[in-house]
Amino acid sequence: MRKRTIVQAGVFGIAAIVAFVSPVSAEDGSANETRETERIVTASSLRSAIVFGATSATIGSDIASGGARSVPLAAGLSAVLPGVGQAYNRQWIKAGIGLAIEAALIIGYIQWRNEGLDAERAFKRQAHRDWDPGQYASWINDYTVFLEEVHGGSFSFAEIQVPASIDFTNPDAWTESDRAAVFGLFRDIRSAELELFHPETGASFSHRLPDFGDQQYYELIGKYFQFAPGWTDYPEWVSEDGYTDAIDPERTDPDGSKTSVSSTFFQYARDHAHSQDLLRRASIVTS
Repeated sequence: MRKRTIVQAGVFGIAAIVAFVSPVSAEDGSANETRETERIVTASSLRSAIVFGATSATIGSDIASGGARSVPLAAGLSAVLPGVGQAYNRQWIKAGIGLAIEAALIIGYIQWRNEGLDAERAFKRQAHRDWDPGQYASWINDYTVFLEEVHGGSFSFAEIQVPASIDFTNPDAWTESDRAAVFGLFRDIRSAELELFHPETGASFSHRLPDFGDQQYYELIGKYFQFAPGWTDYPEWVSEDGYTDAIDPERTDPDGSKTSVSSTFFQYARDHAHSQDLLRRASIVTS
């Protein structure tokens, strides 16, 4: 209903503009002709005043007398809304084409933007539901021990303490105390990320976990394998027999795949990319 109302308003607005710049019919009575001329003069005067500062007398005399049209005014009207300048010059086919194109662009912008925002809200809800900062922090703790025991790592940061009372699936319900605890957790996570490395390459972690709810937060958790252990369907990385392959999310199998990375990670990445693509389309239409 909201989309339909916006589109209808746009169509009615375009129709009104065409009516304002339409010529007076020779078949109208003198009283109707006078009223119609006054209405045209008023609308044209307003547009000209906005764009060029032209006087209503000059514009009115051109339109009412059927005399020569102002080229600058026509160009200015077309700049404000494509097709209006052609209507002012009585080029009705060109005016119709211009207005139809503009209407299509407006409708496309509304549709793509609304679809993009809907998709954005959907992937944010999924991130809150399925990506757990506490689980990611627990993995960092175990991964740190793994690097120390198996790869000779040595680190200066302390074990991360995960607050047990925080419901990461419902951030709207957080108290100020909860938010302070989340801030401290993310600070400790970033401190650890500064020192950790990938055993296959020896390279340091390339990214740090952004603050909860930041735009980059929603992007990075579905973009870099480093953050894969935070997804709730990530495989167990410690068993009774020791560490599993999932302890290292960057581990590459012989076929080049990352088998420990869960399907939710890839599905979320696709949904996030689709949302941003829709919003980019809407932005391009208006640029």
